[in-house]
This record gives sequence, structure tokens and C-alpha cells, in this order.
Amino acid sequence: MDKMPLQEESSVLVTERSREIPVADRYDVIVCGGGPSGVIAAVAAARTGARTLLIERYGFVGGMSTSALVTPISEFRINGKQHIGGIPFELLRNAAALGGADIERDSGNYPVNDEVLKLAAQRLLLDSGVSLLYHSWFSGCIMDGDRVSHVVVQNKAGRVAYAADAFVDCTGDADLVRAAGFPTAKGTVLQPATLWFQLAGVDTDMLQEIFGDAVGGILPVSDTIRDRLHELNAQGEIPIFGGPWISRFFHDGMVSINVLREPTDASDPEWFTRTECSLRENMHQMIDVLRSNFPEFKDSWLMKSGIQTGVRETYHIVGLYKLTKDDVIVPKAFPDTVAKGAHVIDIHDSDGTGQSDFTVPKQEYNIPLRALVPRGSRNLVTAGRCISADGPGFGSVRTMATCMAMGQGAGIAAALHVQRGHSMSQMDVAALRETLIAQGAIVDFDNCANDDAEPPMPEVEMSEA
Repeated sequence: MDKMPLQEESSVLVTERSREIPVADRYDVIVCGGGPSGVIAAVAAARTGARTLLIERYGFVGGMSTSALVTPISEFRINGKQHIGGIPFELLRNAAALGGADIERDSGNYPVNDEVLKLAAQRLLLDSGVSLLYHSWFSGCIMDGDRVSHVVVQNKAGRVAYAADAFVDCTGDADLVRAAGFPTAKGTVLQPATLWFQLAGVDTDMLQEIFGDAVGGILPVSDTIRDRLHELNAQGEIPIFGGPWISRFFHDGMVSINVLREPTDASDPEWFTRTECSLRENMHQMIDVLRSNFPEFKDSWLMKSGIQTGVRETYHIVGLYKLTKDDVIVPKAFPDTVAKGAHVIDIHDSDGTGQSDFTVPKQEYNIPLRALVPRGSRNLVTAGRCISADGPGFGSVRTMATCMAMGQGAGIAAALHVQRGHSMSQMDVAALRETLIAQGAIVDFDNCANDDAEPPMPEVEMSEA
């Protein structure tokens, strides 16, 4: 029989043979994804008494902060006031004690050493009693009505299932939410991706003026370097870029650089593969440009690049509430507040070198549990950049420190579901907030102009007792 032409073969379906999947174990809570939100969610759930499993595709945790080298982790403070504490700040303190984080910056933008953070996060998880499953890719779930009963992973053992009473989707792309059949949304124009890299052999003494702390949410940038890169881009010599944001990397002669930028959809494997290839080519071109145009970089060499390109945005859940720009600018006293954010509304152009929106909040704002609960879900909650938010709201809430704070709220919510049986839409808000406060989280309403003002009413009932 003649082989079907490739273009025709790609348009047909094949049927996979039915098979039984072994159930490896049962847990109280399973967290999918070991990025900033997933690490904190797993620790929070375990400390609330839940037998917890964290599933991660790489051989380490940390997500964008370690696999993509994103630094600093922003942001824990605003206007000299700390608004993110609890387990996220504990992790950064632990990394600082190991020499891998600078938590003395008043802006709350804390540089981290990715290798040290891997160790600090792993220790925090294991010391809290979390079970880890590395090198395992989430590939599906089993549903029992509106409940997730099992997640299915693919690893060297084949396809394996794990059962739990509650689940936290910290995949960033709402993988578990989509597999469960709950609604999601994705914008037609997504924020671009960035491949971060670290250079050694840099004359860091010449760059001292750009190594200062952020002021008003704005990181310092070298006008000289930026203007020259603009010239080269206008001449067609280099592609679009961002910043460049250049951070000193803990030792003389070493820097971490955020400059590359390319539009993509990281949830489209073929497109994202092209992006990875393109950005890796562009990275080496950019390093050559830095060497040949700026004396600070003439002897520099590539120390490390992200093992994956950094992703800003793909899918969002359709939640019980959508966080908006107004919620960021004018903080609301949400009764189910589980975290705070304060990062600037920062929307990177996908086709240029600037930002289409850059708005600096005057104070921290509040994030409700409802924005983390998929519509229709009973025992599944999310944390991280798949939050239900409009474009400007997401432009602020997507950053890593805020994702970590969301993770603590989501992990506790999952553990309380196991203990009390409330669905996520009927969570015992008082118990949730009491547990958050006991774990050191900051969830007060001091940032609201009028604490007595009626907050937006929940679209579903949230229990207060």
C-alpha cells in the first residue's frame, strides 16, 4: 500500500489502543507544576496538614526563576512597605542565607541566583513534608462529575495516574484546567517571550550606574546601550528587543540580561519551537553586538542561557471573578483576599521595543480567591499566570512574587477542601484567611481607601464561617 502523503496524513485521526493506567499512589493534594506558585502552593498545603505531591517536568523546581533565569523576583514591597510575606518571603530569606538572593533592596525587587534558588526551594519542600515527582509531564486527568479524581503523567515509567482529593494547577498554561474541560480564554495578541542569558567577563565597574535599585517600579537602563540598539534595529541589523535590563549577578564580571523579545504562542508547540530556535540564534547575535559596540562587554562570554525561553502569557482560566485594571489601581476589600500584588502594569509590545501599557500603582492591591477558581470547578484551584484577569490586570499580577503569594492561598484552599469538604466556590473564607495569617501571609485591607465600602459581590456564594 502506498504511503499517504504527509499533508494528507497530518489531517486525519488515529485511534490509540485502549489501555489501563496504573494508579501509583493517593494524596490529599496534588500540585501540578513546580514554578514559583507551585512550590509555595505545595509547601502551604503540606503545612496545613495535607499529604501533598508536587509534579514537575524538569529535574528541579523554580519555573521561570530557574529554568528561564528570570531575575529579579518582583516584587515584595512598595513605598517602603512589605505586602508579600509568609512562605514566599521565607524562601527568599533561605536563598539569601545561602548567598543566592539580595533581599535588602527597598523596592522589593530581589535578585536571585538560579542555582542557589533551586536548592533553597527543594529544601523548603522536603523539609515541609512535600513528596516530589520530577521528570514527569502532566498529560491528562480523570473526572468524576465536576471533580478531578486523578491526574495522569507521562515519564520513563510510561503513563501513570495519581489520585487526590484536591488539585492545584500551577502549570502556567492552565493545563489541568483545560484537560478537566473547564473554560479558558486566550488573547489574540499575547505578550512576547524572552530568552534570558548570563554573561561573564563583563567590566561591571563600567556599569555601576545601572545596577541600582528600581525607583517607582522602573528598573534602570543604560541610555547609551539602548540608543545604540535602537539605531541597529532601525537599520535592520538586529530584531526587536526589550530594555535592555542588565542586572549584576552576585559576582564581579557577571551580569544577567533581559533584552531578547519575540512574539509567540508558547501553547503552540510548533510555533514555540520556532521561537526557541530563533531566540537562540538572536542571543548569540546580540552577544556579538554587545562585544563589538560597547567596551564593557568586549571580553564577555556566555556563561548560561535559559534552558527554555521565558513565557509571559498563554491561557487564562475563566474564573469566578476577573481581576481588572481598576482592581489594581483602586484596591478592593475583597472578603476572600488571599494575596496582594503591587507590580507595575507592564504590557510588553509584541512587535516593537516598548511597552503598550506602563502604569505604576500607587499602593498594593488585593487578589481574591475567586480569580483563582475555574468556573464549574469543585476541587480544583489555580495559582500563577493563568489567573482570571483582563489585559491590564494581568499585566501586573503575572509577576513571580505575586504568583508565589497566590500559591500560598491556593495551597491552603486545597488543604481546607480536603479537611472540610467545601467546594472551591463555597470555601470557608474565614478559615482560609486565618490560616494564611498564621503562615505569615499579609492579607489585611489597610490598602483600601474606605474599608467600609462594599466590595464587589461574589458571583457565587463564599462562606464567611
